[in-house]
Amino acid sequence: MRMTIKAKLAASSGLLILLSLGAGGLAYTQLSEMGQAEIALVAQGRQAIRAGELQEQIQAQTRSERNILLLTADKDRESHIESLLARRTEAQRLYREVFEGASERGRALLVPAEAGYRRLNQLQDEMIRFARLNSANHAAGLWKGDGLAAVSAFNAALDAAGAGIAKADPSPERERAGLDLQTLRYRTARLARVSLEVVGATTLAEIEAARRAVATESETTGAALRDVVAALVPLGIPSAEVRAKAEQITGLVGRVAEIAAAAGDIRARAITVGDGLTVGREVMAGFRQYAQFTGTRMDEVSAAALKGAESAKTLMLAVVAASVLVGLASSLLIAFSIGRSLARASDLADSLAAGDLTREVVPRSDDEIGDLVRALNGTVARLRTVVSEALGAAGNVSAGSQELSASAEQLSQGSTEQASSTEEASASMEEMAANVRQNAQNASQTETIARQSARDAEASGAAVGRAVEAMQTIAQKITIVQEIARQTDLLALNAAVEAARAGEHGRGFAVVASEVRKLAERSQTAAAEIGTLSADSVRVAREAGEMLGRLVPDIKRTAGLVEEITAACREQDVGSAQINQAIQQLDKVTQQNASASEQVSATSEELAAQAEQLQATIAYFRIGEAEAGAQTDAAVGQLRRAASRMAAPAKPKAKVAANVPANVSAKTAAKSPVKASRPAPPRPAASGGFAFDMGEDEDDAAFKRSA
Repeated sequence: MRMTIKAKLAASSGLLILLSLGAGGLAYTQLSEMGQAEIALVAQGRQAIRAGELQEQIQAQTRSERNILLLTADKDRESHIESLLARRTEAQRLYREVFEGASERGRALLVPAEAGYRRLNQLQDEMIRFARLNSANHAAGLWKGDGLAAVSAFNAALDAAGAGIAKADPSPERERAGLDLQTLRYRTARLARVSLEVVGATTLAEIEAARRAVATESETTGAALRDVVAALVPLGIPSAEVRAKAEQITGLVGRVAEIAAAAGDIRARAITVGDGLTVGREVMAGFRQYAQFTGTRMDEVSAAALKGAESAKTLMLAVVAASVLVGLASSLLIAFSIGRSLARASDLADSLAAGDLTREVVPRSDDEIGDLVRALNGTVARLRTVVSEALGAAGNVSAGSQELSASAEQLSQGSTEQASSTEEASASMEEMAANVRQNAQNASQTETIARQSARDAEASGAAVGRAVEAMQTIAQKITIVQEIARQTDLLALNAAVEAARAGEHGRGFAVVASEVRKLAERSQTAAAEIGTLSADSVRVAREAGEMLGRLVPDIKRTAGLVEEITAACREQDVGSAQINQAIQQLDKVTQQNASASEQVSATSEELAAQAEQLQATIAYFRIGEAEAGAQTDAAVGQLRRAASRMAAPAKPKAKVAANVPANVSAKTAAKSPVKASRPAPPRPAASGGFAFDMGEDEDDAAFKRSA
């Protein structure tokens, strides 16, 4: 019966797998129980955390409640009221989560605490309602605002009435009016102090007593006001202002007392320090009791989990020990069986390593090791065939390397000639690029001159325009001079007439008038001539301005055309530079190809040397067939003859330079001398490597030369 190693290993492994399954099932069961315990423990931990957070939110509610009472501004109180309500919402959410995750015993503890918490919220709502009244602060604000202003106006009215009384004639009525006025001032001040007592009261009893005092003082002040009004009437002093201001103060005091009597702060504080404090302590005590219960439950769950883990550990150790014993026994049996068969296979491998390909081993076991021995025997037979063929292939590689060397040498010579032609073309392109660059510079200068001429022409046109305006102004001034000369002539004529009337006494004056008339006529004639010249100048200046106006657009168009020529020259300069760069790059690549072909030639020579060494190395194997290499002698001879034909030097082609100008050729010789091909550095004879059959096959057509 064939018992393979696979079957032996499967049997031992199956037993181990069964033991492992048992251990895994046991571990899974125990781990499941531990997982449930862990889930319960985590759940209790979350309950404890939520209970703690719930207590913190309730305490935060209490702090917000106290902050509401400490602050007086409505905005600040509303801010803390919103904080209290937000804390309440969060606390209610936490309570729902705690209640949903609690056990029956835990819920029994939570229900009384939750009832107390509802009562606490009701008390806090009532406290918020009273706190929002903010009666003491509102009453104080009313008195500080309107009350003080009313008192100042009342005192001013009293002072005015007192001034009227002082101006009255001395009499008993004046004395009585003065006393009544002082009494009213005192009663009003007393009424204001009593109203402040209402605002500052700290208990409901104090507020009630202060309200009664306010009512009494209001009646007393009213009586004093009536006495003052009665006293002022006989003296003829107006009392309407005093009455109005006094009634205003009385009304404000009544409003202050009414607002303060609401006692919002006192009632809210009574709720907070009374029932609110008691209920809050009861609620916190109830939730603390639930937190203690949660801690106790966590300890119980943890102890149960530790007990289950200890029992699982003991069973796992027993199963692991059994698995180790079974595995060790089966491993020893299989190892002993495999070791003997592998020893025979090892002997055959040693013979193969020593180069003996004539030995074979008879397999004695019907398993994978026997299959291995048979496979080794087949490998030895195949190696004998491969070694025989490798000897022939080494000869082929040697001949092919010589042929490759001849081709590489011919390619190197052609690359050298191509590099020379490329350098000459590069020199010509450099000369053309220099000419294009010079043209671009000249065009740029011409463009600058044209633009400057356009600007100068525009400036000249503007100057001519200003000259025209100046000449027109001069013509206007000359017209004025002509008018002055005409009027002077008329005055001189009138003076001569008057002199003639004067007779002998006016003769001298007539002579002067005659001279003045002559001067006026000469001035008028000169002004007319200047006006004619100014008109001619204006006409000439206008014609010059029109000519400059026509000249400026032509100059601008010339500048635009020169600019386009400059741009075209710059583009030609860039294109020629790129072409020159490409030719230089081609020159570099050509020279690199020449160097690479020389390197290929040297490599092929080295490949031939390695092929000979491969033949010597393969001779290490003993195959018992001396004629193994005779079958490749004909192919080797044919390759060697082809290599000798290709090794003949090729004639270099004449360089074409008919179309290259003489100056370009000179510059080419000066700038880019042709680099002589450098022979590949000699390489030392190879001392190791492999020879491969480089003959063609059906896969060679799939490979193409890449640029």
